Amino acid sequence: MEEFVLPDFLQETEEETHQKMIRMAPPNIDTAEGALYWDHTRPTARVKDELVGYELTLTLMMKFPQFAVGPFLDLHGDPVGVYRRPAVPAIGEATFEGALGTFIPVGTVVTTIGDDNEASLLYEVIESGVIDESGLITLQINAVEPGSSGNVPIGSIQGITKSISGLTNIYNTKPTKDGADQEDDDSFRERILDRHRNKPLSGARRDYERWAKEVPGVGDVIVIPLWNGPKTVKVLITDSERQLASAELITAVKNHIDPVDGMGEGVAPIGAVVTVDTLTLVLVNVEMSLVLEENYLLEDILDSIKSNLNLYFADREIIKWSEAVAVIVGTEGVADHSGLLLNGSTENILLNQGERAAIGEVIAA
Repeated sequence: MEEFVLPDFLQETEEETHQKMIRMAPPNIDTAEGALYWDHTRPTARVKDELVGYELTLTLMMKFPQFAVGPFLDLHGDPVGVYRRPAVPAIGEATFEGALGTFIPVGTVVTTIGDDNEASLLYEVIESGVIDESGLITLQINAVEPGSSGNVPIGSIQGITKSISGLTNIYNTKPTKDGADQEDDDSFRERILDRHRNKPLSGARRDYERWAKEVPGVGDVIVIPLWNGPKTVKVLITDSERQLASAELITAVKNHIDPVDGMGEGVAPIGAVVTVDTLTLVLVNVEMSLVLEENYLLEDILDSIKSNLNLYFADREIIKWSEAVAVIVGTEGVADHSGLLLNGSTENILLNQGERAAIGEVIAA
């Protein structure tokens, strides 16, 4: 986010304001510190300084999308038809093991196993079923609470909130997926500014990028025009965590842009046949030696470096070694580094069409 700077005429300090008030005193008035006039004007100067330095500063910042936050940023998006993407719940499957004929009703709530540091996550069964001769049945589940926290690995779901007679075991054989947090201010702000800078056209490349990113859970987007002949468009996406998009997310984007090929029933113009698929992720493993500033932990610094590198990788066709160095050196808490290797080399990484770089393993000495 850009740094907000107050206009010069609002940068007067408390002391400067008070000295101006002292100079404006009527003749023959004692203005020495401790005198009545001084004691009455000093608090006024202090209140004025707080009003300008904090309240008025915030008011001015909220008037511009470059600096607005929270609900004020939402107000900037509404007039141009750009809305914050809501949090979405994770989806997945749960396998129920037990006696033949055991009925699992819709609304059954299964859980992960919590502990003192982390509460259990709840998932609701969205289709009923009966355990068959195999002793198993696998049913679709949705996280009760939306957000990326609902994305859990294989074997995480083991409990149930209300016992069912005949049921002996519960587990998930696949990770839950597609849970996404509410869009943060930085991402939302960029989409608002993009709408102002690049007015909607009639199906330009950037229109397809914007349309795809309007779907909750979408991360990176690449648009390939004329990929299979005239009037064909391919839209490649990742999820919000820059991982491969699921079939469900791909379908959601397709339905938003072009639910019926070429018929103009989505946001795409009539005649445009849109294919949606996931990006090919190219993992970039990082090795380096780090010198940390005082009072910083290596684990925290590595998390920051991963996040910053992923931001740098977004929308890049070439991952430049020198620019990766700058990202690492610019990370808070890094005093110096040496020996940076990207996938074991100091060469730039060239990406093909439809590929997107994502951070892989990060090793630091």
